[in-house]
Amino acid sequence: MNHSLKILMISIIDPMADPGGAGAVTRGLLKLFREEPLAAQVKWVAPIRIFHKLHAIHQLTSILKSLVSHLPSKAEFTHSRRFLKNIRQLLHKEDFDLILLNGSDLMWLLDELPPHLPYMLIAHNIEHQLFLSQIKTYDDSLNTPFRKLLRRDGERLRRYEMSGMQCVRNVIFLSDKDAEFAQEQCSGLNVIVIPPLFDYPPRQREICSNRDTEELRMGFLGNFGWWANRDGMRWFLTDVFPRLDEKTQLHIFGAQSGKLVPNHPRIIKHGFLPDINDVWKNMDFMICPIFEGGGVKVKLAEALYNGVPVLTTPFGSRGVELSQADGVMTLDSAEEWIHFLRSSAARTFRTQPVPESISRLFTIEPYVTPLQRFVQEASL
Repeated sequence: MNHSLKILMISIIDPMADPGGAGAVTRGLLKLFREEPLAAQVKWVAPIRIFHKLHAIHQLTSILKSLVSHLPSKAEFTHSRRFLKNIRQLLHKEDFDLILLNGSDLMWLLDELPPHLPYMLIAHNIEHQLFLSQIKTYDDSLNTPFRKLLRRDGERLRRYEMSGMQCVRNVIFLSDKDAEFAQEQCSGLNVIVIPPLFDYPPRQREICSNRDTEELRMGFLGNFGWWANRDGMRWFLTDVFPRLDEKTQLHIFGAQSGKLVPNHPRIIKHGFLPDINDVWKNMDFMICPIFEGGGVKVKLAEALYNGVPVLTTPFGSRGVELSQADGVMTLDSAEEWIHFLRSSAARTFRTQPVPESISRLFTIEPYVTPLQRFVQEASL
């Protein structure tokens, strides 16, 4: 490449403002694209932000629009003339070498953008699997006509997503399992798997030695507006936490946690903390009690990147190559969690350093050369 690569990233979220997993993943990838030898110049554009109070209304409106549209509701959620106008204005003002779609919901743009430019997609999840899993979770609370409507919408999303990937052809996945599924469904797909990467130096973990050795401080970090985090928290609070001893504390971090978690002397609600390093302070380990969702659990990856041990479920570690090693404990049933958290093994677990081989999975350096090669192939 004779000049610095110019990329237009069209994104489902504002990568600089989004505090959730999608924002963290996007910021890490942006830093990766800007590393030498690519040294890409990246401009981004995102839809107008939907405020939390209006989010559910916009979701319902998107479902209704999809009834008279060729697009499924998740695509309708990002579809707008104003958004398309902003994109076209950027393309008119500047010459770009590559268009990067950050999120599968945006593949409706393939019919609207210049056909001569190469495209690349960042697939955060297999969206139709995630959508159908969410419907299944709430099956009992949905009336029959609405359930049928959502399932039909899920099938339309599957066709939209798979045909879009086939058209884009060059896809960045966060998860090995998602990449394998997509390659089975779409012939000739050119893929690379890049797990969540973090754009700040990891902290040096300090283990407090001036405490009661029986005291245990667990942390749960997540956006509790996300249904999989809510369901995981309900499971933990209902099936596990009541059977733990009086010296076990649960610290909750993240948006909307206050509405979900009851007041309890051993539950400390911190809410959203702007500085991620404030999350890890004084935590023995983090928990990730997740049984549903998709992609890679970004907050699990971020804890391991910062050297903080994690207790998780098999689903919680889905898509990341994690062995049962120091710093990672994978347990499934509530009884297994209770037995471990009541035992001396949990107190030993908090002192175990996360192996460098695991924390390094989420650093920029190992992926610079593979991404360079992938972009070159996509640009041919």
